[in-house]
This record gives sequence, C-alpha cells and structure tokens, in this order.
Amino acid sequence: MKYAICQALKKFFASVTAAIVSLTGGGFGGDKTAEPVRPDANTVTAYSKADADYTLGIDVEDEIHDISDLLFGVFFEDINFAADGGLYAEMVVNRSFEFTELAAGDAFHGWSTINGAAAEVKINDTANALNENNTNYLVLNNNSDTPAGIANVGFLDGMSIEENAKYNFSVYAKGLDGYGGKLYVNLCSGGEIVGSGIINSLTAEWQKYSLTLNCTKTDFENATLQVLADKGSVALDMVSLFPEDTFKGRENGMRKDLGEMLEDLEPKFLRFPGGCVIEGYDYETAYNWKDSIATGKNGLPLEFNGGYGDIAARKQGTNLWTNIAATDDPFPCFMTYGLGFYEYFQLAEDIGAIGVPVINCGIYCQMRGRGPVDMESAEFKQYVQDMHDLVEFCRGDENTTWGKVRVSLGHPEPFELKYICIGNEQEGEIYFERYQVFLDSFNKAKAENPELYNGIELIYSAGASDGTHGENYIKSYEYAKKQLGSSDIAADFAGATDQHYYNQPEWFLKNADYYDEKNYKRNVNEMTDTPYGGGLQVFLGEYAAKSNTLKAALAEAAYMTGLERNGDIVRMAAYAPLFGNLTATHWSPDLIWFNNHQVTGSISYYMQKLFSVNAGTTLLSSDLEGAKVEQSPLGGRVGIGTWYTSAEFDNVKVVSNETGRTLGSDKFSLPLNFWWNWENIYDSNDFEIQNGKLVQTNTWMPYTETGMVAYYGCDEWTNYTYTVDATKLDGEEGFIIPFAVKDAQNCYFWNIGGWGNTVSCIQQIENGAKTKLLGTVRDCTIETGKTYEIKVVVSGTTVKCYLDGELYVDWDLASEAQAEAYQVVSTDESGDVIIKLVNVTGTSKVFAVDVTNADIKSTATVHQVTGDSLANDNILGAKEDCIMEEFTVNGLSDEFNYTVPAYSVTCIRLERN
Repeated sequence: MKYAICQALKKFFASVTAAIVSLTGGGFGGDKTAEPVRPDANTVTAYSKADADYTLGIDVEDEIHDISDLLFGVFFEDINFAADGGLYAEMVVNRSFEFTELAAGDAFHGWSTINGAAAEVKINDTANALNENNTNYLVLNNNSDTPAGIANVGFLDGMSIEENAKYNFSVYAKGLDGYGGKLYVNLCSGGEIVGSGIINSLTAEWQKYSLTLNCTKTDFENATLQVLADKGSVALDMVSLFPEDTFKGRENGMRKDLGEMLEDLEPKFLRFPGGCVIEGYDYETAYNWKDSIATGKNGLPLEFNGGYGDIAARKQGTNLWTNIAATDDPFPCFMTYGLGFYEYFQLAEDIGAIGVPVINCGIYCQMRGRGPVDMESAEFKQYVQDMHDLVEFCRGDENTTWGKVRVSLGHPEPFELKYICIGNEQEGEIYFERYQVFLDSFNKAKAENPELYNGIELIYSAGASDGTHGENYIKSYEYAKKQLGSSDIAADFAGATDQHYYNQPEWFLKNADYYDEKNYKRNVNEMTDTPYGGGLQVFLGEYAAKSNTLKAALAEAAYMTGLERNGDIVRMAAYAPLFGNLTATHWSPDLIWFNNHQVTGSISYYMQKLFSVNAGTTLLSSDLEGAKVEQSPLGGRVGIGTWYTSAEFDNVKVVSNETGRTLGSDKFSLPLNFWWNWENIYDSNDFEIQNGKLVQTNTWMPYTETGMVAYYGCDEWTNYTYTVDATKLDGEEGFIIPFAVKDAQNCYFWNIGGWGNTVSCIQQIENGAKTKLLGTVRDCTIETGKTYEIKVVVSGTTVKCYLDGELYVDWDLASEAQAEAYQVVSTDESGDVIIKLVNVTGTSKVFAVDVTNADIKSTATVHQVTGDSLANDNILGAKEDCIMEEFTVNGLSDEFNYTVPAYSVTCIRLERN
C-alpha cells in the first residue's frame, strides 16, 4: 500500500511540476512554451519596468576594467582529419607513399593500378630516395603499348572537383632504364577524363614537374586523379594536387571555404597544433614541430632543392588519433606536415590572429601513452632546446640556424610570438618539475638575449579538468604559489594557466560566475583560497558543452558572458575541437563540420562569431535584476553505495523534520522491501543481506558515474533527516550516500572518502552529468572496519551532512548561479555600448534597459542567434537551423524596452551621439 501511495503522489507532483514549468518558462524547460502577451521579438517599446521581465541598468561612465584584446580565438588540433583531408588543401591521400601497415593497402593506400600497370612501392630505399626524410617512392612499370598507371581516390569521402576550376598538379619523377616516354595526368569523373595535361619527357634524376589542369565537370563522388606512363619504367614521389583557388591564394595553401569560415570568426589568436597530438603515445607519435619544417637526421634544418623547409623534405608523422592497433584501417590518420608550424603562423596572420604554439614538455600522454621522459635524458633536454629553437624560428634572421628556414620559406619578417604553451593537458608533480626546467631555461636565455626573447611568456597547464572536478587543478595553483614565494607578479611564473574542460550545458549555466573575483581571486597571495584558483591569467584553451545543439550553444554563450565580464583575468578562450567530418570522426561535438565540398558552422560557431565580432575592450558597469532562477526545495529518495569499495550498511532511517514521523526505515532483519530500487546498477546481487546488514559485496569498477548504488524511499520526500550506519570492508575509497534522488540521472550524493579516500564532498548528477560542488570539499579518510554514523539533513534548499556527529557539509542550493538570462556590457574604440543578452528560456523576454551618462542614437545594429527548439542542430548538407543574423532596430534612446526571442543570444550595439 505504501508503494502504491508513493507512486500516486509521484504522478501528482510530476503533473504539478510540469504545469509550473510551462507557466514560468524557467531554465532549459524544453521547446517553446505558451507565452503571455508580449511585444513581438526584437521590438523596441517605451521604457517600463512594470512591463518587463528584467531590468538592466548600465552606467557608461563607470568603466570597470580593460578586457583582453585576445579574448576570443580558435584552437586547431589535427583531429577528425582537420589538417590532411581537411583544412590543408592537398587532394591526394598518401602522396609520398609513406603510409605504413596501419593503413589498408599499406604504403599503396589510396592508390590503384589502371590499364594493367604494375606498381611497387620501394620502402626505405635511402640510396635512391628523394631525400633522407622521404625514403619511399613508387616504381611504375608498363609493359604495354598504351599508357598505364595509377589512380588516387583522395581523402575520406573522396576527391571533389568543380567545373571551370583549375587544379595545380605536381610530381617528383625520374625515368628508369632509359625511359623515353611521357607522363599523362588526368582528372577523371568516373571513366570520363575531365581535365588533362602531359609531361613530355623525364630526366634520369629526380625532378619536380608541374601542370595546371582545367576541369570541365563537377563531381563530388567519383573523382580521381590518374598518372599514366608510356611503355617502360618510371619512379614517382610526392604526387600532389591542389585547387588553384586556395585561401588567400597561397601555394601549398588551405581550403578556401574552410579558411573563410575561420576568418569570418575574426579570431584574435590561433592555438595549434594540439591538443593530444602534441603529447603522442611516445616519441614516434608525438607531433614534432621541427619535422613540420623539414629537419634532417642530425637535428638541423634539411637543405633540399636549394632551400629549407620544402614540403617534400618533411618527415611524415603518425597521428595519435589514428588506430595504432590497426593493420587495415580504411581511414588511417598520418601527418604529412604539409600544414606545419610555418603554415600555422602564416594562417594566423591571414585570419588576423596571433599564433599560440604548443610544444611537448617531455611528457607523453598521461592517460594512454608512455608518460614522462627522464629529465636527465638527451630526449628531455632536446624538448627544452626545441622551445629555444622555436623562438629563433619565429624571430631570428637569415643568419640564424632556425630563422633561415622561415626566411627561405618566404617570410623574412618575424612571426608575432607572445606565448608558448609548455605541454597540453599535463598535470601533477611530474609536470610541475618539468615545467620548472623549461621556465628556468627560458629565463636564463631571456637574460642573455633580451632582444630575442622580450615580450614572450610561457603558458602553464592546469591539467584536464576544471576546479569542480579534478584535484590536480588546484594542485597546479598550489605549486605556482610555492614557486612564486614572496613575488606578487604572476607573470614571473607563467603568462597564463591553460585550462581545459568539457562539461554538460547545465554546468556552464551554473558556473557562469566561475571567474568572478569572489571565486577566482586576483591577488597572487590568495590563489589557493578557493577551489577555482586565482592570481594567474587564464588561457581557457579548450572548452565545450558536449553537444552541437542549441541547448549547448546557449549554455556556452551564457558562460562567455562571464568570460568577457572577467576579461581582466581571462586572457584567451577557445572552443574545441575546431573541425569535424562525418566520414571518420575522432571526437564530437565540433565547431565546424565539413566534407569534401561543403562546410557548415555549428550553432556554437555562430555563438562564437557573435561574441568575437562584437568583442569589447572595456567592461562597463551593468546590473541585471529579476533573472535569477528561484531554486526548488531539495527532495527525493535516499540511498547507499560505494565506488571501488565493498561496505556494509545498517539502521537506515528517514524522519520528517516537521512532524518527527518516521517516513521509512530498514534494519535488514527481513528480505529487502519494495522501497529499495536497483535501477542504477548492473546486478542487484551486488547487494546482499548478511547477518542483518545490507552488504555491497564487491570492489569492481562501477557500472555508472554514480557508483554501485541502491536507492530507497519515495520521490516526494522533502524536509527530512536521513541516518545510516556504514562500515568499509575492503577497497579503495569510502561511501556514497545519495539524497534528493529523482532518478539515477538526477540526484545528489555525499561522497565520503572519494578521490582515493582523500576527500569529502557533495556531488550532483544532473541529466547524467556529474559535478563536484566546490563549497562542500574537505579532507576525509575512511578507515576499514570502523562503523561510522552518517546523518544527512535536507531542509528546503539546504543540506547538512554529519559524520560521527561532526558537521562536514553546510550547503545551500540557492547559492548556485543559474539564471534565466545572462548579460555583459562593454564598449570598444568605436564608443558603441555593446549589450549582449542570453535568454535560455522557452519564452520571449522583455528587458527594460536604462543607460545612464550617454546620449544614445535612435538606430542600433543587432546580431542575433536564435532557434525554436533546444534540439536545433546545424546539419552538414542541410539548411542550417540557426545562424547569426544581422539587422537594425529603431526607436532607441537612453531608456527603452527590448524584447528578445526565446532561446536566443542577442547583441545590441548602441551608437552614441
């Protein structure tokens, strides 16, 4: 009977909750809801607080602080074939026959023979190869009287050719055994030749030959490149095909459409080339920037064709994102280094950004690779030297070892270099001590050669998580503080700390104040006072809300208002990853999606664009009232559980705080009653009643993010005190004590002895995403064999947690920052008042805007991204659901009401008279 009553109450309260949400439109409630009568979206009406949902006050004369001039940029990692097969415009896959057994077809991957030709790849033939870095080449034999040869299908979904377009073909070739014939080069659509050229004769030595092919047909599905020879034998290498119309018209250039997508973002920096590719599994798979500009086996620039840096002299690398266990991968991921450090810096210039390079810090991937390099080894010392050589490559003249490579490639002027990232997502003591070696070496070199090093700062890794999740995050600040000692100048240790985190949309909404000074302290001496850290400038090198939907993009935009508001301490920020394709995807979501002939910006792309093209230089004082979400009281079932630990539990009891009545209890003297629920574990047999106690019997890896957990009680329980006795039997950690459980994907739990039996904290599961609540963290260790009395008091929006009578947690849900709307107001050199408004609700909202100390013109420019469903998603090849639109509105003054659409981000640029 109790169970039936509980389920009936559950259905009743669920219907009431749904009705309330539909009326309030608060938060991410679903698709658009029925609205009260409001002006049409993007309508300007007379100023009236009474007719508005929120009031926004702005004081133009109250300038809070400068905003970083590098705030919004892009991060390029060679993932998802973002380089070869993506941005890099080379159309021929495996152009130099250097692919390995990882690839289907091995060194002949991507190629086929035609007209009866015989083709053999010569492997590591150093005596006859093109150069010491490119030791494979193809020998083509034709024993017939008609031309025969090889054909290439291109990357991923194949080559793409267009009618009336021109394509630049090149090849290194030589005739063998007195060959006196020609080479025939064809662009084909199926079996039809749609572009052709002839190389009339070959020498007996390697030589580069070039042609321009004029295409007469468009084909996105069946295009191939053919290279055929007359009777006899020829050797071929570096078979290449580029569209003539590359981004900015550069030789060895980028795909024009993808380059223009980057340029349209107006990014202020380009971080490259990774990411995990920098780390690698080991030396052979780590991105080597010197390989990307052609370095010989002696470690010095390799001269080839009378110069340095030639793409034909660049040693191929194996990309970490390929499947290193494969022997027949149809889409193997190698690095030709055709898009190398020279091209990255050049690309940064072409899109109006500065280059921010990342180099290996002497640690291979800590999650799946070899790990740290011995600091006394030549290998580690070379990584340190690579940092210095990079400075010389960017700033040195033609008389320097590495500067001459840049000059030889066509860039006599220095590249702009302000930052060097030391490592990617490295963390912990093994990183700290290696970073210090890099820093000491850098400072020594700077003191000896200030002209070369002046204005460059190193960027220090905070690891692979934010302050609400990873313990190594705050340890990075503890180390920085220790090293700074009495210095209060953060740049003495690092120009910025590189932070990476990927979280659910709800996390970004709740943490939009992450870098507010109450959390992220500005004073170096206070950098460890909160779990957020402080003191150091922030480079948010990678972040995303784990989806390409409008819901995720809105959450990111809400968070970006916090980034801009805190632009005094947040130096740079970039969404990640940048490029994705649908044929062979390593990671999603991604900012820009492409195939062989199309490109689509995700909704997040247009959010990034809105913020970047409207970046302010100075933060203005602003205050938004009425947007904070009122939190509902905590309520729901309770539970017991563990993580990599077995334990026994007894004396479960839940008592109403209002009446003192026992809502539920279990001393496990009888079989488990129907109020126990096993929905969150693989097998309920993991729990057994033994000797009058409920025992979690194993120490296995948990099946879910919430651990090995059993739930008890009724969803509608509120305002209660939950007590239970718990004893650890074996394993690595302590106890998990759920409360306010709606279901396995939406609940809270007290983690007692988490993180290797070191920490106590409250964690929240919301829509399956787990977050550590920062204000609840403290040290805690659970002893094996000791019985602990655990008490959790839930009252309204607060929870108090006691362990053996000691208060461990006193936390109020109402302290969370989630709101219905978010805003930031800035100005720039134009003098415009730039208002950014984010509405995450399913109804349109009216802002009453009051601008003081400014004479505002009546017309304003508006940029806006909006959609009709949180599930909106821009799909490659289809009409985009959401883009950034630009329009003008009239009727403005220093006071006005403005109605923004549901699910929208709106930027209003108010011009001043």
